[in-house]
Amino acid sequence: MKKLIILISTCFLLLPRAEAQVQFGAKFGIHSFDLNSPSDIITPDNENIMFSDAKIGFQGGIYSKIQLGGLFLEPRLMLHSTSVEYTFSGDNGGIVNNVVNENFTNLDIPLLVGLDLALIDIYAGPVAHLHLNTSSDLFDWSGYDERFDTAQFGFRIGTGIDIGKINVGLEYEGNFSKFGEHITIAGEEFSFDSRPSRLILNIGIRIF
Repeated sequence: MKKLIILISTCFLLLPRAEAQVQFGAKFGIHSFDLNSPSDIITPDNENIMFSDAKIGFQGGIYSKIQLGGLFLEPRLMLHSTSVEYTFSGDNGGIVNNVVNENFTNLDIPLLVGLDLALIDIYAGPVAHLHLNTSSDLFDWSGYDERFDTAQFGFRIGTGIDIGKINVGLEYEGNFSKFGEHITIAGEEFSFDSRPSRLILNIGIRIF
């Protein structure tokens, strides 16, 4: 993780020296959130937590695009927010089918390598997610605690098209960690069977 951050930081620091071979700009976008056939979490008290829905998330940040002949390297720093809903049901405390919300804010650090084909880019690479903040209705539930890893990792593939100084990109992101691994109940860690994925629509604005 430290090596990835150092590499990306070095890429940004080299921007003033790279002249015409480097682009720099801002990106903004929206993303979906998907779990394929998620299973329930059954707690020690036979209560049930089920992932039920996710709202459209938003992201924004900066990027650089370093041309290396027909190839390019594109590091990014992107803040993203995601809101998900769980259905929480069980006999304890008379709680039945209660919907609770959880909101995440992460710093995403993709390091993409791509092929420049005229107006179209094709790219792929690893992405690190650094957890910054969470607000969750689950905190109101006795025995719940959160345990976030410092960083989680995934991969991203995508394609983009340049229209003047505007770039429009469509990307797919998968993750290596199971969703819900931050959930700890009465000292026991839980996670859903599925790994989350996202479909991302980005608009980039080249500054120089």
